[in-house]
Amino acid sequence: MNGGRAVLVGPACRSGRITRIDHWDGLSGGCVRIEPDAGSARSDEDRLDELVAGCLTAAGCAAGTWTPTDLRYPGLHATAHRTQRARRTATPALEQSRTGAPAAAGAEGGAASGALEQTEERVRAMVLRARRSQARARSVEKRTGWAVDLAPSGEDHLAQSVRRALRQAPAPADGSRGGRTAEVTDWSAEQHEVFEEGCRILQAAWPQMLAELRVTLRQVALLGGWGIDGFTDFTVHGAVFVNSRRLGDQGTEGLAGRFRLVEALVHEGTHNRCDAAAASAAFLRASGAQELASTPLRADPRPLAGLFQQVAVLARSVLLYRRLPDGPAVRDRHAVLLEQGGRGAATLRGRAGALTDAGRELLDQAEAVFATGAP
Repeated sequence: MNGGRAVLVGPACRSGRITRIDHWDGLSGGCVRIEPDAGSARSDEDRLDELVAGCLTAAGCAAGTWTPTDLRYPGLHATAHRTQRARRTATPALEQSRTGAPAAAGAEGGAASGALEQTEERVRAMVLRARRSQARARSVEKRTGWAVDLAPSGEDHLAQSVRRALRQAPAPADGSRGGRTAEVTDWSAEQHEVFEEGCRILQAAWPQMLAELRVTLRQVALLGGWGIDGFTDFTVHGAVFVNSRRLGDQGTEGLAGRFRLVEALVHEGTHNRCDAAAASAAFLRASGAQELASTPLRADPRPLAGLFQQVAVLARSVLLYRRLPDGPAVRDRHAVLLEQGGRGAATLRGRAGALTDAGRELLDQAEAVFATGAP
């Protein structure tokens, strides 16, 4: 692979998203545009599959343990991150055990062999979970045309991700954290119906966006409780988290729950899309990614990498509301997103020197969306 090396790094917090990625040295590509494109999304997901497979095989797992479809399961991404962290702290004895070199003596060699066996067992167990997830996704596909797993509450990798998000979420103004109760919850029959209706709306209004989501998303996790409206986490890439309140009709915007869910899917799906592209082509120069800036979606200053993704997300959200059935609530929401996006893009333009060519190109596209004003 052109001398590439597989590197998956995380988690770290970026603008409320638990996402941090290093790109694969030697790979080119990573094309993402404001207008969705399932073809380029598939290419970037294929590169991530190779990264995940590389991490697992480097840990000593046989490549035949999984299929290409299994590699898209967010739980296997989490396992790849875990094995990578373990290898960084492993003793030379573990590497000797993996490569077949003379076995290390004593307790050190036994620990290395045991760690390898545990990794293999963990991967095999996760592959079984991946196939159960695929079966659930096929059931959803029969009703929506989208093979996505509306994840149940028993998925450990998703529960762990929520716990990380709660730890990294900004503290409330009073400094307390005791009221945060978000956790993955099961989908009710009524919530399934809202999801199905949302898919029909997106297919009618913006089929290109739905086609891209079909490529990038593997699990949609529903959050109960309070503390997090939604997030993504590169450690469980392919999963998005949406608070169940987004599916209700009681929002302050006056929007129906099906529209609020569609916005959440576009919003969080765009974060996934940017993460996959950035794994092979960075949008920000290394020297500028952690610069702090004010952002339209957070009150506290955030790293420039977070602002960049916010601008991309807001541009796509604006395009979504230009395509949804017209109405006062839709127009009001469009106006809010347009103002936020224009403000974020102006801030990012002032830091354009921190962007790569790919980053500047995406900013140009976003600015063109914001410049057109009301639909």
